[in-house]
Amino acid sequence: MSPAKSSAAARDADPVGGAQSIFRVLRILKYVGAAPARGVGLTDVARDLGLTPPTAHRMLSALLQEGFLALNPKLKTYSLGRESYILGLAAESRHGIKAIAESAVLRLAQLTGDTSFLSVRSGHEAVCVDRKTGDFPIKILTLEVGHRRPLGVGAGSLALLAFLPNDDIERVLARYDASAAPDLPSTAMLREDIAAARKNGYALNPGRIIPDMLGVGVPVYDREQHVVAALSVAAIRSRLSGARLQEVVAALQRAATELGAELAPRPA
Repeated sequence: MSPAKSSAAARDADPVGGAQSIFRVLRILKYVGAAPARGVGLTDVARDLGLTPPTAHRMLSALLQEGFLALNPKLKTYSLGRESYILGLAAESRHGIKAIAESAVLRLAQLTGDTSFLSVRSGHEAVCVDRKTGDFPIKILTLEVGHRRPLGVGAGSLALLAFLPNDDIERVLARYDASAAPDLPSTAMLREDIAAARKNGYALNPGRIIPDMLGVGVPVYDREQHVVAALSVAAIRSRLSGARLQEVVAALQRAATELGAELAPRPA
């Protein structure tokens, strides 16, 4: 057998190595998708995803060539490209909770005057899929559309986690890494937040991310009582306390109930 054929046979016989490359590429896509509008550089990708610069460059180049990433020639940063956008449109037509929920998210922002969010679960993370701002001058804009956080970190993310079945919660917590970023709460803190959310019927972020900011969130259930999304509101601490906190919670719960009634049950 020639060296070339031997090498090809070795690659075919090593599905783990091939799968690892696929997982790395998908992690890059998720990472870039969660980045700020200016994009991310090669150094950021290599450092944060634990890749060597040559490996990161090779994978970024492949995604760029296929149109899944775009390169800013001045900043030398990568952002999602045309093909990623097209895939997103295709997914939206099948899983279009954002379109269904948009009016509810907007009403919450108008009613409270603060920033409202719609989040969905993606594996062990929560993804912000919509954000609307109210008319109060001080706006909480810590979470942009497309941004990801570990499940349990933030009000909407906590609502997605706390109201899952117990076994699912334990699986998420088993993979939670509080050391991944300096501002992440400990696992013990997450357990306290989960217990409080279940007791109260809503999730409260008591300033875990920014001390002077509070967030409150509730789960959205489909007709089969699966948690499919979360609605949340974030504001400065003085605007989410006492009687006003309960008013915001009530508004969130009404919106979640109405949204849940609009969602079709999952296929068997």
